[in-house]
Amino acid sequence: MFQFVMILSVCGFTVAQEKRLLCRTDDLDILYSNCSGGPHTNTFSFEVEPCSLKDHSVWMGTIFWIPRADLTILSAHVSLSFKGFEAIKWESVLCHGVDDDYTFCGALKGETINTTVRISGAMPTYPKGEYTVIFKGFSGYYEELIACMNYTVIIKQQL
Repeated sequence: MFQFVMILSVCGFTVAQEKRLLCRTDDLDILYSNCSGGPHTNTFSFEVEPCSLKDHSVWMGTIFWIPRADLTILSAHVSLSFKGFEAIKWESVLCHGVDDDYTFCGALKGETINTTVRISGAMPTYPKGEYTVIFKGFSGYYEELIACMNYTVIIKQQL
């Protein structure tokens, strides 16, 4: 289950927006919308290849982002819900300000980030159905919301 969250995390509900298709395969559909609202709604996106959970344990995630704040301190909050119940809640500090693991740490407000990360893990198994994954990114010690994505993942067959 952790790999599934990691695929979509590199999103609480604030403002409903039209969902767009990220990818569609015979086992999976992923739709997304930005949930932070306001004039900065198209400054964060995350895509994953291949768009499949079947027979895969390695994925490549591409992040495109123009942050609304400096990324000296960056926290991520991810929740996964299934059938209306929160199944997973994960929070982590991604950028600490020193000796950070990610290349985007230290990026300045308005600087374009376009990077690819490798995601790997054990072969996941999930029941057929619709999942909601919410990713929120917070900057600084006071945790200012600077990114919010809402993903709908439809698993079409038992994996």
